[in-house]
Amino acid sequence: MDRKRLYQVFALFMACLMLFTACAPKTGVNGPVDITIFVGFGAGSDPDSMAALNTIAEEYNASHTDIQIEFMFSTWEEHTSKFTTLLAGNLAPDLAFPIGIQGIAEFYDEWIDVGPYIQSDNYDTSAFYGPSLQLLKFNNKTIGLPLGVYPSVTFFNEDLFDSANVPYPTQQYDPTWTLQRMVEAAQHLTLDENGNDAANLNFDPTKIVQWGWGGWCGPFRTVPGKFGGNPLGMSDDFKTANMNTDGYLEGMQFLYDSIYTWHIRPSSVDEGSTFTGMDFTFESGKVAMFECFSWASYAFPNFTTAGNWNVATVAAGPNFSAVSPVNADTFAIPAHSQHPDQAWEVAKWLMEPPMQSRLCSIFGCIPSRKTLAGSWVDSMKSEYPNVDFQVFIDSIYWMDASPNNESWVPNYSKVWDATENAMSRILSGESNDVQQVMNDLQAQVQGYLDEYWAAHP
Repeated sequence: MDRKRLYQVFALFMACLMLFTACAPKTGVNGPVDITIFVGFGAGSDPDSMAALNTIAEEYNASHTDIQIEFMFSTWEEHTSKFTTLLAGNLAPDLAFPIGIQGIAEFYDEWIDVGPYIQSDNYDTSAFYGPSLQLLKFNNKTIGLPLGVYPSVTFFNEDLFDSANVPYPTQQYDPTWTLQRMVEAAQHLTLDENGNDAANLNFDPTKIVQWGWGGWCGPFRTVPGKFGGNPLGMSDDFKTANMNTDGYLEGMQFLYDSIYTWHIRPSSVDEGSTFTGMDFTFESGKVAMFECFSWASYAFPNFTTAGNWNVATVAAGPNFSAVSPVNADTFAIPAHSQHPDQAWEVAKWLMEPPMQSRLCSIFGCIPSRKTLAGSWVDSMKSEYPNVDFQVFIDSIYWMDASPNNESWVPNYSKVWDATENAMSRILSGESNDVQQVMNDLQAQVQGYLDEYWAAHP
C-alpha cells in the first residue's frame, strides 16, 4: 500500500474513532461514571438519615463497577441557594433525591422528562398507586417515579372524645363525615375553665383550656380544594388570580370562624402562649383532633404521651367530596446533569421494592408501590398497635393529585409567601375582615402573575 493510501486509511480510522468516542456513553470509557445525588429538597439531611444513605451508597458502589454514587447533603434552609450555586458553577448534581412537588416547582424548568426512559425500558408503572403517578405529571412532562406519599388524615385523642361522650370520627371514607359535623363535634370538645363546652350559652371564649380542633397543619393551599376550588388559586392558563373566590375565600372564612365564631381552634397567639415548644398543638393533650400529613410520624411518640390517639378520614367539604391533601417524594434528573442515562439507572435501582421500602423507612413516607402497603401498615402497627394505619392507605385514593397543593405556579415563591401571609393575618387576629384580606391577596397575586408573563411573553 503506497504512503498516500496509507495516510487516507489512517485518517479515516482516526475520524471514526473520534466519532465513536464522542457518541459512546461515558460509562466504562475512563473508568466508572460518578453520580452525585443531591439531598436537601426533602428529608434526609439529619445525621441518622445521612448515615443510612451513605451506607446505601457503599452497598451500591460495592456491587457496581460501571457507576459509583455519592450523596451530597444540604439543610432545607440552604437547599435553594446551594442548588442554585451548583447550577451556576456548572457543577450540577445528577439526581435530586428525595424531592417533593414543592421542590420540583422551585426549579420547574430544570428537570428533564423521564417519560422517554420509562417507555424505552417498558417500565411497569402499574405497580404504583395511580394517584401517586398523577402527582408527577406536569404539562405532559413526567418528572420521576413515585417513591412515597404523605396523605392527610384526622388525628384524634380518644381520651378527650371519651370524656365528652362524643362519637369518634369515621375511619372509613363516608361523605356524611363533613366539615359541618366536625365543627359540631369540636364544639362539644372545646371547654372553658369552668367545664362549659363551646355549644353552651355559658361558655367563656376568653378562658378556653381545651380546643376541639387544631386546624390544618399544612399551608393554606391545602384548604381551597376542600371547598370545591382550585388549590392553585388561578385560572388554568395561570394568568388570572382567583384568590378572593373559588374556594380561597370560603376556606379563609372557615378558618376565621373556627377561631372567632365557633371558638374551636386556637389562634396563633394562643399557640404561642399555650403550646410553647411543640410542633403540633395536638401533642399537648389539650386538642381533640387536627388534620395533618403522615410525615407527622416523627411526633407520634409525643402524641402517645398526650393520650390514647388514633386516626380517621379527613372531613368532606360542602360538596360532600373528601380531599386528602398530600405531599410526595420522588427523584428528579437535572437538565444540567452530565450523565442523565446513568442517573436514570441509579434511580431505577433506588426504586426497586426492597430499596424503596428501606428508603421510605428513612424518609418517613408511605411507599407508593402497592405491594409494599401491607408491610408498611404492619411495621407501623408494631409500634402503635391501637392505631388504624389502614386509613393512611385508603387516603391515597382521595388525595389532591392534579393539581396538587404544591404544584407550580408563575412566580412560585412570591405567590406562596403572599398566601401564607394572608393566612397569618387571620390566624393572628390582625384582621377580622376576611373579604378585605382576600381582596388584598387577589391584587398582590395578580401583580405577581402580570410580572411573570411580562417577562415570559
